[in-house]
Amino acid sequence: MLEVLGLSPDEYDLYRTLVEVASATPGDLGDVVGMPVADVSAYLSSLEQRGLVGRHVDGSEEHFTASPPTVALGSLIVERQRWLRRAEIELERLNDLYRKAADDRTASDLVDLVPGRDAGLQRVKQLVRAARREVRLSVRTTKLTSSEYGFVEERRAVERGVRFRILAERAVLDRPNSLSDFHDGEGMDVRLASALPSRLLVVDSEIAMVPVMASPDDLSGGALIVHRSGLLDSLIALFEGMWAGASPLLESQSADARAAGLDDTDARILRLLNAGLTDHKVANQLSLSARTVQRRMSRLMERAEVETRLQLGVAAKQRGWL
Repeated sequence: MLEVLGLSPDEYDLYRTLVEVASATPGDLGDVVGMPVADVSAYLSSLEQRGLVGRHVDGSEEHFTASPPTVALGSLIVERQRWLRRAEIELERLNDLYRKAADDRTASDLVDLVPGRDAGLQRVKQLVRAARREVRLSVRTTKLTSSEYGFVEERRAVERGVRFRILAERAVLDRPNSLSDFHDGEGMDVRLASALPSRLLVVDSEIAMVPVMASPDDLSGGALIVHRSGLLDSLIALFEGMWAGASPLLESQSADARAAGLDDTDARILRLLNAGLTDHKVANQLSLSARTVQRRMSRLMERAEVETRLQLGVAAKQRGWL
């Protein structure tokens, strides 16, 4: 946990152990944390140099005690914050230089090549990690939505306040529990389209990424990074056009739906059915049994006074449930 302050996991374990006891010898600490005494002594010396522990001699043995965390770790935090602030200032300076240089870019400088599939996936993570305001992302039914890509960076970005707009093909939901990739709708606006021309990632309206190969599912050729230009504006316009025509997936239930007594599960069932999913696929996405989905569907049809799924979809829109 404290690696960010320059402490190794072993050093942190030793310091934490000392915090919990009044005093201990290197041998005692080695027994507790399961570490050779020689290694314990080396780590204690390092901690002592940074003011995290103190030592005293009791009889013939050296004993170590932990310095108060507020004092010892507080000073490290202040120092790290100082370095981070310097890094932020330098980052802004570099950004200013980059923007000035961007104005002088030639046509050949507006697009960079990221060769290879692995490098392309790595660049996706880097771009999402650097996002500050908004990420636009189109998701096709490809390996990008497999278990090897767990949307880890996207979740972290959401936690720090980045807004996501994700445009996904309906077939993405064929994979069970794929809704969990979208953080269950928290911090991510998701819309579904029947088909998308290609993958697209746009970060803060400043940089975009698209596959190199003509086939939208082929990552073997790597990716193209598009900088600020008319081409980037066109890619953003393409995304916005597809977004306007797509169906919302994970919006919270409407006031009309709540007034009608629908709960969150009913609202999600309606949205998934409206997106074209079968009862079985809806059950897989919501971790429900098919029988439970069918039972809720029957109850919804009774409430809407209709007899078929098609009629339910029409009635749900008319009543403001979707």
